[in-house]
Amino acid sequence: MPVIETRRRVDAWRRTRPKRGPMPVDLWGEAAELARRHGVNPIARALGLDYYSLKSRLDESAARTAVSRSGFVEVAVCPPLPSPERVIEIERQDGARMRVRLSSQEDLLAMAESFWEVRP
Repeated sequence: MPVIETRRRVDAWRRTRPKRGPMPVDLWGEAAELARRHGVNPIARALGLDYYSLKSRLDESAARTAVSRSGFVEVAVCPPLPSPERVIEIERQDGARMRVRLSSQEDLLAMAESFWEVRP
């Protein structure tokens, strides 16, 4: 997707929108992809977008891509503790945390996969 084509789509959206509102997600996606290839500042200027808004979209896109590419998570299981209860703490890249108390290790993997799953 060339920059000129994306600029035309952004301009068309600006002309046809009924009132001020957020730019459609697909246009942000195109802008973020162009910024990934050519840099945030040149693309923000070429498309007439706010630098920081584009940078944050690019950062969000990169984080989602990094998380979605990880297909395997290694979980090191320690030897059984004398206590029947175990505390598991998990943290995602976006800072979300989860703390779970388990009495068995059977559902640990399923619980971790569910927590790290990326939702659109």
